[in-house]
Amino acid sequence: MSIDEQAERDLKRLQEARKSKVVELGSRKRKGSGGASGGSGGGAGGGSGFGGQGSPAGGEGGRFELIVSGDHLRPGVYWRDVGERPPLWVCSPMTVDAVTRSHKGAAWGRLLAFNDRDGRKHRVPVPMALLQGSGEDLRVVLAEQGLDISTDKNGRGRLLHYITGANGLPKAVTVSRTGWHRGVFLMPGGEVIGQSGDEEVVLDTQSSDDAVEVGTAGTLESWREAVSVAVIGNARPVLALSAAFAAPCLELLGMEGGGLHFRFDSSSGKTTLLELAASVYGPPGYKRTWRATENGLEGMALLHSDLLLPLDELGQLDPKAAGAAAYLLANGMGKGRLKAGGGLRGVAKFRVLFLSSGELSLAQLIEEGGGRVRAGQEVRVVDVPADSGQSMGVFDCVPEGVKPGEFANQLKAAVAKHHGHGITAFLRRVTENRPLAEDSLRVCVAEFLKRALPADAHAQVHRVAHRFALIAAAGELATAYGITGWPEGAAQDAAAVCMQAWLGARGGGGDAEGIAILAQVRNFISAHGEARFSRWDESEHKPRTANRVGYSKPAEEGASYYVDPEPFRREVCNGFDVKRVLSVLRAGGALRLDNAGKSTRKERLPDGRHMRVYVLTPALWDEGGEP
Repeated sequence: MSIDEQAERDLKRLQEARKSKVVELGSRKRKGSGGASGGSGGGAGGGSGFGGQGSPAGGEGGRFELIVSGDHLRPGVYWRDVGERPPLWVCSPMTVDAVTRSHKGAAWGRLLAFNDRDGRKHRVPVPMALLQGSGEDLRVVLAEQGLDISTDKNGRGRLLHYITGANGLPKAVTVSRTGWHRGVFLMPGGEVIGQSGDEEVVLDTQSSDDAVEVGTAGTLESWREAVSVAVIGNARPVLALSAAFAAPCLELLGMEGGGLHFRFDSSSGKTTLLELAASVYGPPGYKRTWRATENGLEGMALLHSDLLLPLDELGQLDPKAAGAAAYLLANGMGKGRLKAGGGLRGVAKFRVLFLSSGELSLAQLIEEGGGRVRAGQEVRVVDVPADSGQSMGVFDCVPEGVKPGEFANQLKAAVAKHHGHGITAFLRRVTENRPLAEDSLRVCVAEFLKRALPADAHAQVHRVAHRFALIAAAGELATAYGITGWPEGAAQDAAAVCMQAWLGARGGGGDAEGIAILAQVRNFISAHGEARFSRWDESEHKPRTANRVGYSKPAEEGASYYVDPEPFRREVCNGFDVKRVLSVLRAGGALRLDNAGKSTRKERLPDGRHMRVYVLTPALWDEGGEP
């Protein structure tokens, strides 16, 4: 067979392959004129799902073709010139699905779709800024995501033409965080739950090895039986699972972010509660740790917006940064930063509900760093004792014949085998009828507050009670959807038990700062009552009290303490505003006033001085017990 005959036969075979396995993406009808066809498709990997696209060819007629499979040509995007010259391979199969921009009409770009060599689908929004110049930065981004790109100079150049020349594409909106947007919910990895309307909403986050670890194993039914039903009757595990469903509900009721911190007296069972909650979203690796900088926490919050963020080992957080971290996660706003070329970047915004665990409370960690706890920090991170008080750690009950530690290990094994189905099932039901879901949540929140909120509760307690109420309501909604397998009321009961544990550890439903002030004054008296207060009736011949701050005067109802003004302000009130301390003491009847209602009284002291002092009464110990 001659060379000409061989060439003619090969050409016929190629034309036959093209007819059955090639998608034409546009053509040039004649030199200098365009003939692109519009449309969009479902992404790389199939023949019929790709949209038609056209592109200029530097003055030469030609077209792009997409070959998704074939025996004679490598699958990919090809540029075919007019005539029968061999096609030029550009990259592995890829489509341009949409024109993208932010909700503010900035950051315009294109949405590209392709599969990597593992068959994993990628939908990558690329800004038009990357399509300028030689396109090297674009190629780096796409190669990192798994797109194979030609090493030929002409082929690499055609990649830019292929992307920028696509016409007739639909528009899509890009967002930088997970969660609720325009009525749909964006999961990590870009899955969209709900109907987005006329324009698609696309998650635009940079590829990262530190991305959120989501995934599924087992089935929803197997998770329900092995994990959710298994913890019925255990308040803290039920609360942790309910919190996982509550995170997406923050936006539904317009509630602020914040967290719960399970404080353990030992290392036993610390990770069990967090891994239970994480199983609603994915494997145990969904859980993160507090070991991060403030910028790192901000990045995690963006990746977990409207999702549960489980954070283990609070003690790993820098004590000096602990207070700021609480405000950052709860307030839902990152720091302002400058752009490289000047001007301010947009401030990162997010909504996060987080679960934390550790042997230290937030207050203890802040004090360890030399700081002072503010009431707002404790409201944002609610400290819940992890021990149930039943000598079984976090559990109130365990299966017959099973020890608490063994039960914890069984649950750990179960969440490794069954996970990731709960949250998607929950969100699909919510998006089917969001108004009904919102109404159900509101009713349940109101019922919980009526049941669990003390009548004389301070405003700070109201804020925390609303968080417990939301968690209870979300757990009840998930139960109504048939997801948890719990009896009706189980989530409400669990939240009520844990809220009462928080109130008990806190010291009641009053003002947190007031409680802290009383605790500090009591601790000062307890620590120095014998060493730095002289007894009122002591003999003048007894050795002088070193560094004396005042006198103690015994009485049948208890001792009163006469404190010199200077050490009172400097030491007793250390870290608090003096007027605030006096207000708390007066309100509690712990400060004896003079006849004019002043906070100091003019007294003649045993050492002969006649001066104004602060007189602390035995009422200081009321409701707190003797130290």
